Amino acid sequence: MALPAAAIPIIGSLVGKIIDKVAKNKVDDKTREELKTAAMIAVSDEDQEDIRQFYDFVVRYEGAAADMPKFVQVLRSLVRPVLTFVFAGYMIYVVQVWLLGDTLPENADLSVKIIFAINLLTLGFWFGERAVERSGILDLFKK
Repeated sequence: MALPAAAIPIIGSLVGKIIDKVAKNKVDDKTREELKTAAMIAVSDEDQEDIRQFYDFVVRYEGAAADMPKFVQVLRSLVRPVLTFVFAGYMIYVVQVWLLGDTLPENADLSVKIIFAINLLTLGFWFGERAVERSGILDLFKK
Protein backbone atom coordinates (compact mmCIF):
# COMPACT_ATOMS: atom_id res chain seq x y z
CA MET A 1 0.00 0.00 0.00
CA ALA A 2 1.47 3.35 -1.00
CA LEU A 3 1.73 5.83 1.81
CA PRO A 4 1.35 9.55 1.32
CA ALA A 5 4.76 11.23 1.32
CA ALA A 6 3.76 13.30 4.35
CA ALA A 7 2.96 10.14 6.32
CA ILE A 8 6.45 8.68 6.10
CA PRO A 9 8.06 11.06 8.65
CA ILE A 10 5.04 10.66 10.95
CA ILE A 11 5.23 6.87 10.79
CA GLY A 12 8.98 7.08 11.23
CA SER A 13 8.63 9.18 14.37
CA LEU A 14 6.00 6.79 15.75
CA VAL A 15 8.24 3.81 15.07
CA GLY A 16 11.10 5.71 16.71
CA LYS A 17 9.01 6.31 19.83
CA ILE A 18 7.95 2.68 19.94
CA ILE A 19 11.55 1.55 19.62
CA ASP A 20 12.56 3.98 22.37
CA LYS A 21 9.87 2.58 24.71
CA VAL A 22 10.35 -1.10 23.93
CA ALA A 23 14.14 -1.19 23.65
CA LYS A 24 14.94 1.51 26.21
CA ASN A 25 16.80 -0.67 28.72
CA LYS A 26 17.52 -3.61 26.43
CA VAL A 27 19.93 -2.10 23.88
CA ASP A 28 22.41 0.76 23.81
CA ASP A 29 21.76 4.14 22.15
CA LYS A 30 23.70 3.30 19.00
CA THR A 31 21.73 0.11 18.39
CA ARG A 32 18.47 1.95 19.03
CA GLU A 33 19.37 4.58 16.42
CA GLU A 34 20.27 1.82 13.96
CA LEU A 35 16.88 0.19 14.58
CA LYS A 36 15.11 3.52 13.97
CA THR A 37 17.05 4.07 10.76
CA ALA A 38 16.30 0.54 9.55
CA ALA A 39 12.58 1.03 10.30
CA MET A 40 12.48 4.32 8.35
CA ILE A 41 14.26 2.69 5.41
CA ALA A 42 11.78 -0.20 5.48
CA VAL A 43 8.78 2.15 5.46
CA SER A 44 10.30 4.28 2.70
CA ASP A 45 11.31 1.25 0.61
CA GLU A 46 7.81 -0.23 0.86
CA ASP A 47 6.34 3.04 -0.33
CA GLN A 48 8.85 3.33 -3.18
CA GLU A 49 8.09 -0.21 -4.31
CA ASP A 50 4.37 0.57 -4.58
CA ILE A 51 5.08 3.77 -6.51
CA ARG A 52 7.45 1.91 -8.87
CA GLN A 53 4.77 -0.74 -9.50
CA PHE A 54 2.24 1.97 -10.33
CA TYR A 55 4.63 3.67 -12.77
CA ASP A 56 5.41 0.31 -14.38
CA PHE A 57 1.67 -0.27 -14.83
CA VAL A 58 1.26 3.16 -16.47
CA VAL A 59 4.16 2.48 -18.86
CA ARG A 60 2.71 -0.94 -19.76
CA TYR A 61 -0.75 0.60 -20.28
CA GLU A 62 0.22 3.75 -22.19
CA GLY A 63 3.55 2.68 -23.59
CA ALA A 64 6.96 4.24 -23.17
CA ALA A 65 7.53 7.58 -24.90
CA ALA A 66 10.54 6.20 -26.75
CA ASP A 67 8.35 3.51 -28.34
CA MET A 68 5.84 6.02 -29.73
CA PRO A 69 6.00 7.62 -33.17
CA LYS A 70 7.66 11.03 -33.27
CA PHE A 71 4.36 12.67 -34.25
CA VAL A 72 2.67 11.39 -31.06
CA GLN A 73 5.62 12.55 -28.96
CA VAL A 74 5.34 16.05 -30.44
CA LEU A 75 1.58 16.15 -29.86
CA ARG A 76 1.97 15.04 -26.25
CA SER A 77 4.68 17.60 -25.61
CA LEU A 78 2.54 20.42 -27.05
CA VAL A 79 -0.52 19.88 -24.85
CA ARG A 80 0.55 22.01 -21.88
CA PRO A 81 2.08 24.89 -23.85
CA VAL A 82 -0.89 25.14 -26.21
CA LEU A 83 -3.39 25.07 -23.34
CA THR A 84 -1.31 27.70 -21.55
CA PHE A 85 -1.44 29.98 -24.59
CA VAL A 86 -5.19 29.44 -25.01
CA PHE A 87 -6.01 30.23 -21.38
CA ALA A 88 -3.57 33.13 -21.23
CA GLY A 89 -5.01 34.50 -24.48
CA TYR A 90 -8.52 34.36 -23.09
CA MET A 91 -7.38 36.09 -19.90
CA ILE A 92 -5.69 38.81 -21.96
CA TYR A 93 -8.96 39.25 -23.86
CA VAL A 94 -10.90 39.56 -20.59
CA VAL A 95 -8.46 42.12 -19.19
CA GLN A 96 -8.52 44.08 -22.46
CA VAL A 97 -12.32 44.19 -22.42
CA TRP A 98 -12.24 45.28 -18.79
CA LEU A 99 -9.65 48.03 -19.42
CA LEU A 100 -11.50 49.38 -22.46
CA GLY A 101 -14.74 49.55 -20.50
CA ASP A 102 -16.60 47.20 -22.80
CA THR A 103 -18.97 44.66 -21.34
CA LEU A 104 -18.35 40.96 -21.28
CA PRO A 105 -21.04 38.59 -22.49
CA GLU A 106 -23.91 37.93 -20.11
CA ASN A 107 -23.12 35.48 -17.26
CA ALA A 108 -19.37 35.68 -17.93
CA ASP A 109 -18.50 36.19 -14.25
CA LEU A 110 -18.15 32.49 -13.53
CA SER A 111 -16.10 31.78 -16.65
CA VAL A 112 -13.77 34.69 -15.83
CA LYS A 113 -13.22 33.31 -12.33
CA ILE A 114 -12.56 29.83 -13.71
CA ILE A 115 -10.13 31.14 -16.34
CA PHE A 116 -8.34 33.19 -13.68
CA ALA A 117 -8.00 30.09 -11.50
CA ILE A 118 -6.76 28.04 -14.48
CA ASN A 119 -4.19 30.74 -15.24
CA LEU A 120 -2.99 30.55 -11.64
CA LEU A 121 -2.59 26.80 -12.01
CA THR A 122 -0.61 27.18 -15.23
CA LEU A 123 1.57 29.86 -13.65
CA GLY A 124 2.15 27.51 -10.75
CA PHE A 125 3.09 24.74 -13.16
CA TRP A 126 5.47 26.79 -15.28
CA PHE A 127 7.05 28.98 -12.60
CA GLY A 128 6.52 27.03 -9.41
CA GLU A 129 4.25 27.49 -6.47
CA ARG A 130 6.65 29.78 -4.64
CA ALA A 131 6.71 32.25 -7.54
CA VAL A 132 2.92 32.42 -7.53
CA GLU A 133 2.86 32.92 -3.76
CA ARG A 134 5.45 35.69 -3.96
CA SER A 135 3.60 37.48 -6.78
CA GLY A 136 0.82 38.52 -4.42
CA ILE A 137 -1.93 37.13 -6.65
CA LEU A 138 -3.10 34.76 -3.96
CA ASP A 139 -3.62 37.71 -1.59
CA LEU A 140 -6.17 39.08 -4.04
CA PHE A 141 -8.19 35.87 -3.72
CA LYS A 142 -8.08 35.96 0.05
CA LYS A 143 -9.71 39.40 0.17
